Amino acid sequence: MTGTKGIAVVTGAASGMGEASAHLMAEAGWQLLLCDINAQGLDAVTRAIGSQAEAFPGDISDPDYGERLVAALAGRPIGALIHCAGISESMAEPARIMEVNLAAVMRLADTVLPHMVEGSCAVLFASSGAYILGGVLDEQIGAVRTPAEVPSLLALTGGSGTYPVAKRGVKLLVEREAPRFGARGVRIASISPGIIDTPMGRREMANHPIMHTMANHAPLGRPAQAEEVAAVAVFLCSPAASFVTGTDVLVDGGKIAAAVGAGRSPDSALSRELELARGG
Repeated sequence: MTGTKGIAVVTGAASGMGEASAHLMAEAGWQLLLCDINAQGLDAVTRAIGSQAEAFPGDISDPDYGERLVAALAGRPIGALIHCAGISESMAEPARIMEVNLAAVMRLADTVLPHMVEGSCAVLFASSGAYILGGVLDEQIGAVRTPAEVPSLLALTGGSGTYPVAKRGVKLLVEREAPRFGARGVRIASISPGIIDTPMGRREMANHPIMHTMANHAPLGRPAQAEEVAAVAVFLCSPAASFVTGTDVLVDGGKIAAAVGAGRSPDSALSRELELARGG
């Protein structure tokens, strides 16, 4: 059972890592408010979990999303947030990717904080793709402090690479927001998944063969299962992680470690793939 009072909010709960997180949080004894734009899929997951869960369908990028989420809480405090909702490069145009993956995340963090109880945790999903950028753009990305400023980051992407820039922004957001959350006794952290065997992950692997190469050359030599990433999110929301905040947890099977090593070896196949991923 949880050591924190309150309801757990899980976004992107209709499939993939969000669905896996919802099931594992239910097993841990949480009451759940499950969120997703896919109302039909969300209803199926909610019914599968049973009385512990209720559905809150909607688009996180809608201007009134935060207001409606607070209404759905009906005065109940938030004991955990696992924010998995997001879209990949092949799912939308760059402006939409930036809006959903960063601007909406900023608004969600602002929305939930006043309703989170002491000892609770907000877990935001970044991406191992954010690590490919290194820190070269951190000054520009970190200077964007409000959702209204997020579109300015499109100028950094050159029409591609929007996803890693947005996810780097999530990682930096967690670092920046840790003191504000901590002042209320609340923790905030991010998870950077690698290549995951989910519907969205499989779609991206089909569109980008580089992902197969990177998964095969990583130390564990395979994509992750959604439950393997969700388990880390559940841990971060538990009392066992009570001193973890303001940081990112890389859950990628060693992909980035292998890529960094390959980058030091000009003749390796993965080094060449990494340069392609960077736009080199």
